[in-house]
Amino acid sequence: MKRSLIRYSGLSALFLALPVICLNISGQTDPSSFQSQDSLKAASDHKGKHSLYAGAGYGSNMIWLGSTISGDMPYFSAALTYGFKNSLYISASASHLKGMDPFVAFGSLSSSYSHTFNKWFDISASLAGYKTQKDLQDTLFSDFGYVNFTAGFDWKILYTRLSLSSIVSDDVRGYIQISNSRYFQTGEFFNGNAFVSFNPEISMLSGEIIKIVVTATGIRKYGLSPPFRHYRKNPANTTETVTSQFGIMDFEFSLPVTFNYKSFSLEAEPCYIIPAHKNSQYPAPKGFSLYLSAYIKIF
Repeated sequence: MKRSLIRYSGLSALFLALPVICLNISGQTDPSSFQSQDSLKAASDHKGKHSLYAGAGYGSNMIWLGSTISGDMPYFSAALTYGFKNSLYISASASHLKGMDPFVAFGSLSSSYSHTFNKWFDISASLAGYKTQKDLQDTLFSDFGYVNFTAGFDWKILYTRLSLSSIVSDDVRGYIQISNSRYFQTGEFFNGNAFVSFNPEISMLSGEIIKIVVTATGIRKYGLSPPFRHYRKNPANTTETVTSQFGIMDFEFSLPVTFNYKSFSLEAEPCYIIPAHKNSQYPAPKGFSLYLSAYIKIF
């Protein structure tokens, strides 16, 4: 059952909730990694048109769209998000990777819009850009854009999201994700100012899978990079043939647990990823990851 229209799953998302609030790919997302839509919505239920949030978070690994974009390293993020009528959100974020210089490894600027048609159907769309420090682009990923459209279906027992996304860089790649979640909430306590919410989710991600990489000449074999990095450049005397097909990339199981107190929320999201393919050059993320985030509504 849904509580709101937006989730930076996400990227359940991506860096933490606020930097990736506009993205509807799961947290293995991104991003979206990550504050849940439910706790954000709970803090947003007010009559004012304008809202402003500040947030910070930590993750054991930033996993998004079947790849690690933090190089399997822990990360810290901070973000600022502006909301208009609980439908339009604009967010800016900065992320630091543990033990890496410069201090701010990459940042993002994103926007999203959501609309509810009735009790069982809603849609959202988002657009984002990611900028990496020049010295880290070969290590992490090159600059890229992200476009997403999501349709949500509330079946009462389950809330289903169908997300169509695309990464825009030197090459363009498309993704399809199907997610099913069920929202639970405890009764209110602390004089009616606090409650705890749960939103277990199962997701399946599909995208481009590399089937064959053949090096015709040269001294080294290259694989296809993750979706957030350009293809590696080959030596001048090297050529390649790359064959790919669209298929299932992985499955994700997550359990966001959020403590909400007035305008403050604290969330922990453990998740487990099962890859559906293998790439010897770039092993797919698998196993457990943990995301922690906190945010406060300024107004």
